[in-house]
Amino acid sequence: MNLTDGTPVTFISCQACEHRAWFDAEGAEIPIEDVLARSKRT
Repeated sequence: MNLTDGTPVTFISCQACEHRAWFDAEGAEIPIEDVLARSKRT
């Protein structure tokens, strides 16, 4: 999926441990605060 600012991201959720995380196109984890900030409409 792409965020509002055009950043391509992937959301992954583990059913075993319930860990949830967002990752950029290179596979680096993105903090939720950054995902939310990049998703705001201007």
